Amino acid sequence: MNTRTRIPLPGQRQQQLERQRRQYAERQRQLKKRRREQRIKQIAFFAVIAIIAVLLVWMIMSFIDRNSKELTKTDEPITNEWNGEEATSNEETGNENVDIFDLSALIDPSTLDPNDSIDLNYKADQVLPQVYYTENTPYKSFADDNPVLGSNRTDRVIVIDAGHQTDTRKSDVWLSPYLDPANNSSWVHNSLLTIGTEGSKTKIPEYQTTHEIADKLKAALEKLGYTVYLSHPDIEEKLSGSQRAAVANRNNADLMISLHCNSYDEDPKQSGALALVPKIWSGYPSERLEYLSKHAATVILREYSNATGLKNRGIDPIDRSSMFAFCKVPIILLEMGFSSCPSDDKAMNDPGFQEKIVSGIVAGINKYFSLIEISKTE
Repeated sequence: MNTRTRIPLPGQRQQQLERQRRQYAERQRQLKKRRREQRIKQIAFFAVIAIIAVLLVWMIMSFIDRNSKELTKTDEPITNEWNGEEATSNEETGNENVDIFDLSALIDPSTLDPNDSIDLNYKADQVLPQVYYTENTPYKSFADDNPVLGSNRTDRVIVIDAGHQTDTRKSDVWLSPYLDPANNSSWVHNSLLTIGTEGSKTKIPEYQTTHEIADKLKAALEKLGYTVYLSHPDIEEKLSGSQRAAVANRNNADLMISLHCNSYDEDPKQSGALALVPKIWSGYPSERLEYLSKHAATVILREYSNATGLKNRGIDPIDRSSMFAFCKVPIILLEMGFSSCPSDDKAMNDPGFQEKIVSGIVAGINKYFSLIEISKTE
């Protein structure tokens, strides 16, 4: 006799339906689980893409910022962009950059003895190259503005240039009046006229610092009887390098000094002062101006370092500078200290220390002219 309990047909259907519901629920659970895992994978994928994109943007912005700082700061004596006013590329000039921190590339200040007399008429009979002109010549009266160095006048004329300006703009600049403008190498296309660097501690822009010191230097020199002109008394005025040089030429200046603040963000410990002077390039400036500028830089930098206590980093001759190329009088560009160095930055913007800066420059200028007077009487 079969003792197994028979399940009524409706009960079997009920169990089958229950089993199907459980299977369906299990499939739905598995499906939701796969979808959830897929969403997690998608989110992780897009998160990785977003992180990579952010890193790429950061790297690009860092690269742009680094190159922008290299254009605006005056921290490296690059032969084509040291005055901070005009810049060109190595491809255009064919010159290699000079590393400011390779001190073997700088002139040792001790090689020029400031106690020796200075020959004001050194190479005075040298014939300069032909002067070129175009419709867009930035300095049209260049050939007619001829300062007479070594005159017997008793007054001394000095032009002070406060480096940089209140904003950055682009313009095409003619590098030298002695290069044929028909040759592209004589132009700096889309060059930058910049605000310069910014104090790492004070956050004060370079153009503001140079203008403050220029005003104080002018007052101090005028008290001693010098005739002094500022290249642009109005801080809002924007001049190219050639236009700044024109102020010295037109006023028959005996000396032009351009004030700047150095910068080297990669090493904020770098500090001290250095002077840039013209280097002969395509026949200009003349050997005479190169000679006088080096002597002026040596004397002024030494006295400046003694008065301020800042390290004397030496003299760096540079070319590819329109301010140097257009200037017909002895000219130096004085890097008074490093804005990227907190202590230098704080000092250069401290009114008390600015008096030391001024006294050092004044002492150097006095000594430079005294050495010239010695040579005239010998």
